[in-house]
Amino acid sequence: MRYYEKPDALIIRGKFRAASNGVSGGIADVSSLLHISVQPGFSENAVRLIERTSARYGFLSPEFALITAVPVNNICIAKYDEITVFAAAAVSDKNRTINIITVSAVPMTDAALLGALMTVTEAKMKVLIERKIGMTTLSTDAAVVAAEKTSPSQTSAPPLEFAGPLTEIGKKISAAVSFALTEALIRFDNYLLVNWGVSRGWASGRSAALAKRTRPSFFIYSRYGGDHWNEWLPEGCPYHPCHNFAEQRCTFCYCPLYPCKDTEFSEEIDTPRGKIWSCQDCRFIHEPAVEEHLRENPEATLSELKEVRRRVSRN
Repeated sequence: MRYYEKPDALIIRGKFRAASNGVSGGIADVSSLLHISVQPGFSENAVRLIERTSARYGFLSPEFALITAVPVNNICIAKYDEITVFAAAAVSDKNRTINIITVSAVPMTDAALLGALMTVTEAKMKVLIERKIGMTTLSTDAAVVAAEKTSPSQTSAPPLEFAGPLTEIGKKISAAVSFALTEALIRFDNYLLVNWGVSRGWASGRSAALAKRTRPSFFIYSRYGGDHWNEWLPEGCPYHPCHNFAEQRCTFCYCPLYPCKDTEFSEEIDTPRGKIWSCQDCRFIHEPAVEEHLRENPEATLSELKEVRRRVSRN
C-alpha cells in the first residue's frame, strides 16, 4: 500500500480486496481508495465527482471513494502494525459526516472484510457515545475496509477468515479506529475554533493537537519505551538524522516501499516477534534524487527509483 495527498483528495494505492458502504460500494477488487474533500453544501452527483477526480489524477480505477467536507490536511492516519486507518470527521448540531478507511496489509476473506466493517462501526460508535455526539449511524457516515491481496512477507498463508472485535486483528482495528477518530474530532474542533470561533471542548488541554497541520496527521503505534501512540512530524524530529548523512531527506520517514525485500539495501533480522525486514542500514528513500522523484511521481516503482539513483550517480 502507498498513499499520498492532493489538494482535494487523499489517495491510497495498492491491490486490494475491499468492502464499502459508500457511493457505488459493495465488495470488489480495487486498486485505489479515496477520501475526496468537497466544499460545505456540496450537492453535485457523487458518482460523477468520483469519476472526474479519478480521471484528473489518472490510473485510479477501479476504486472505492468516500466524500467529505473535511479538508485533506485534517484527516488523521493511525498505523498499528499491519492495520492503517484513515479517518475524517465533521460534526455539527444538525449534520455529521464520519468517513473511515481501514487497510490491512494481511489478506482477508470476504467474510472477514464484512466482520472488519462491523468492528470499525463498533469502535466508531464507542468514540461518539463517549463524546455524546449521538448513538446511531447516519446516512452520511461511510466506511471502507480493504485488505491487500498479498501479504508483505509474500507467504502462502491463507487469508484471515475472521476480523471481529475479539480477534487479534480486530483488536488492532478497534484501537486504530478509536485513536484516529478521536484525533480527527480534535482536529475538527480546532477547525471550528479557527474558522467560526466556536468549540465543543474536544481539544481542551491538547495544545499540540491544535497546531495547524499542512498535511494529514500521521500516528504510529510504538512499543519503544512502552506501548503508546506517537505522532510523526518531520519538523523537529528528535531522531534526525536517523541514517546519519548530511543530505538526508525525511519526506518519507516511514518508507512507502516497505518491505522492499531488496537485498541490495538490507536483510531480514531476528526479533522477539520473529523475522522482520530491517531498514536500519538503508538510506535509499532519503537520498535527494530518489525523494524528489517519488514525491513528484507517487506511482514510481522500486526499479524506476533505482534507475533514477543510477542515473544521478553516473552524472
